[in-house]
Amino acid sequence: MLKTENLLVLVLVVLFGCSNPNAEKKVEIKKDSVEAEIAIAKVDTVKKDAVVMIPTNDTLNAMANIMAGIKDSSTLYHFVQASSDFKNFSRTFDKRWSAFDSTRLNNLRKFKENELSKIVKRQTTLFYPFSGPDVLYSQTFFPDADNYVMIGLEPVGSFPTFIEEEKDSLDLYFSKVNTSLNAILKFSFFRTESMSKDLKNEEVDGTLHLLFLFLKRTKNNFCSAKPITVDSLGNIKFASTFEALKKTKTNTRGIEIQFLDAHQQLKKLHYFSLNAADGGLKYNKGFRAYLNNMGTVNTYLKGASYLMHKNYFSMIRHVILNQSQQIIQDDSGIALHYFLEDSHQWDFNFYGKYVKPIPMFSAFYQKDLDSLYILKGAIPIGFGIGYNFKDKSSNMMIASKKM
Repeated sequence: MLKTENLLVLVLVVLFGCSNPNAEKKVEIKKDSVEAEIAIAKVDTVKKDAVVMIPTNDTLNAMANIMAGIKDSSTLYHFVQASSDFKNFSRTFDKRWSAFDSTRLNNLRKFKENELSKIVKRQTTLFYPFSGPDVLYSQTFFPDADNYVMIGLEPVGSFPTFIEEEKDSLDLYFSKVNTSLNAILKFSFFRTESMSKDLKNEEVDGTLHLLFLFLKRTKNNFCSAKPITVDSLGNIKFASTFEALKKTKTNTRGIEIQFLDAHQQLKKLHYFSLNAADGGLKYNKGFRAYLNNMGTVNTYLKGASYLMHKNYFSMIRHVILNQSQQIIQDDSGIALHYFLEDSHQWDFNFYGKYVKPIPMFSAFYQKDLDSLYILKGAIPIGFGIGYNFKDKSSNMMIASKKM
């Protein structure tokens, strides 16, 4: 029996690349040295569930705890944990997160259990274009997905540098993290204009920072994190380091994160930084192939800037309509008339209240959607989400493809 268990662990390590066979007593962690499978400071912990043994990565989890302001007893980054800057960030962000979790996230979880779970059928892959680093809402609403595929303009970034000799500069890093979270925690979406500044600076240089923060704060444990791109056939290709990825000549840069959720289920997240307009996808054969390779998915759209209402986002819109079994969105996703004109037939369930878009997007008012909301009626949401968040006049639609 012991031999069988050992073989199983070996197979899983080969498959998932989550542990390092070499134990090291001391490692100098530098930003450029975070390799595709991450520099390991000591042997990774092998965590066990009822069925299989899946290894997690101690260095990644210690790093994620720092990024998320979570205190731990790990000897890794102990000098950060002991610093006043980290303690201040941890104390203030604990309060901020606790308030967010007990109100907003709790409302999302209730809505998922009471409403979404009645209509939305499980698909292996949850596709979330125009997401930015918002893994928070996708995993809360769709915790049963095995794979999350996310797209945004924001860069992937690289891991922060935590060096003992430079620990006095930590306050700037934590300040930048706090600033980048303001919109998502307050309004439920990232502002594209703000993200162009908040995730493109020396300290917080991409989505990686917030992906790790959200995943760790929602009780996930990391197995691996690798810089990726895709080849011309849509196959994932790994870069040597995140710094090398930045210099790679490609239209598609991404990160693959494997993690265990709170129920010890193995999950995979792909975030891609790219231009999803027709002008970008037209010259990105590899990513078009990757999208096709996803097969049947469920798609989530929130705070999508009404981009797919426009003619020059027709390619990504076609992918979603063609490959999605269900599309869960607010009115900023795909305009209703595209569903009605589609070769597939769709059923609709409506939630919340449809009102005219905020002034910035007033041109995208949908009279046909307004009429359908009145005709079919809608179930109250009970919380604000999307661009009309302040007015509590939020809406959500589930479009289900007929068999």
